[in-house]
Amino acid sequence: MDSFATSTAAFDSWLHRHYDYISDDIEIADLRNSHEGRGLRARNDIQKDTVLFRLARDHILNIRTAALGKLKLGNQEVLETLNQWEALILCLAYEMMLGEESQWSSYLAVLPEKFNSLMFWSSEELEKLKPSNVLQRIGREQAEQMHSKLVPEYCLRLGSKKLVEYLTLDRFHVVASIIMSYSFDVDDPEDEPGDDPEDGEEEDEEIDEIEQECIKYDGYLKSMVPLADTLNSNTNLVNANLSYENDALVMTATKDIQKGEQIYNIYGELPNSEILRKYGYVELPASKYEFAELPLTVIKQTFVNNYISSLDSKIRETLFDKTAELISESEYLDESLEDQEGGIVLDAYEVFADADVLPELLLLIQILTTCYESFETDPKWAKKLARTRSELESFINRCILKSFQLVEKKIITNKCVENLNKCVEGRIAQYGAAQDYEIPASYRDFDRAELASIVLRCEVNCLRNVRNNFPEKYERIDDSKLLKNVLKRKAEADTQKNKKQKN
Repeated sequence: MDSFATSTAAFDSWLHRHYDYISDDIEIADLRNSHEGRGLRARNDIQKDTVLFRLARDHILNIRTAALGKLKLGNQEVLETLNQWEALILCLAYEMMLGEESQWSSYLAVLPEKFNSLMFWSSEELEKLKPSNVLQRIGREQAEQMHSKLVPEYCLRLGSKKLVEYLTLDRFHVVASIIMSYSFDVDDPEDEPGDDPEDGEEEDEEIDEIEQECIKYDGYLKSMVPLADTLNSNTNLVNANLSYENDALVMTATKDIQKGEQIYNIYGELPNSEILRKYGYVELPASKYEFAELPLTVIKQTFVNNYISSLDSKIRETLFDKTAELISESEYLDESLEDQEGGIVLDAYEVFADADVLPELLLLIQILTTCYESFETDPKWAKKLARTRSELESFINRCILKSFQLVEKKIITNKCVENLNKCVEGRIAQYGAAQDYEIPASYRDFDRAELASIVLRCEVNCLRNVRNNFPEKYERIDDSKLLKNVLKRKAEADTQKNKKQKN
């Protein structure tokens, strides 16, 4: 046997010695030929709702069970002052440092040593993912800050000088990536009702930010769950689910599974960009949960370039910035959208493979369309508004009110759809050659350039679907009636002004 098979056999033996129950109908499979590492496979036909395995909570690795928490009196309390990531990184790194002495050694031996997630891509390789917004979520700088916080201070507080030497920045990235790829958020059985300082009373806004990030107040523990993390994930083929009981974790079939079929869990409702960022692979032809992102910068350029062209570009940009700021500060929207924290002016907006868009995006485009169609009727007036905040604010608020009332009734204007499509086209143009990339029909050992191309083409497909199929759920009307309504006061003021001039 090669080392892969040997470590698999040792892990399988460890599981059968420690777990409450493992079905005879499943096996750990060598899936290297399909570039999937290890996975779980059905040895026989399995019916829906069949329990595949069950493990007691003391056989999952977290701050309650890890050796580091017991190394020194008070370590549990120290770990509980950290956030989930920080605490589990230290605990897992300590177990890895122990090697054969760790009670988890057979499990640790089957964890990967090399990663393809975006944290490990070079700058040149990451360039190939432009213009995807996933590049803004890699988190390398945050990881380095976390390493600086934990090493050496917390290693020493927890009583391990050796951990200071072991947990280099490179190894820190590896441990963090293992946790990102394999961990589960498991409810904490020691979290008693009433422990949360917010229970039964109004939220205390004076609670220290650090305390809010502590494990102590989370109600769950980020944990490593051996065997549960052996299941590969597929958003389209998922057929099993991990559930939490008071004293155990249980993996159950959610569909009938045929003999020889792979058993899949799901890591989350993630698009290929996030699957690649976190786990280093992609799904073909796409994830079930694909989305692309439409940045506010593209929306800005669309409106600046397509309206009131007679005005200087700097004035047009200033007008957009002020308009967007006033929309973001709208008290009416704050009150009307109680469930939407942060308003509707975001850095970027998700658009989905089923041609749907975020309601915040649609409302913003309708408001901006109403504003800019109005500006277009009188560029001199628009220029004046750019210099006069009070008048601009009054007009923007009127556009917000009328646009919100319209969208709330599932009605949008023709120009709104036209502008949304222009924004989407502007975003698609940023993808360059990726627009024409053909997604492979089957898996192979993709290089990183190919992985990037697959991600980008999936995002382009989402954008194209929106352009071609939106808005099925909305009634479309001509803009004239809405514009007449929002410009009514201006028209009256202009009439009065003309009368005075004649007199």
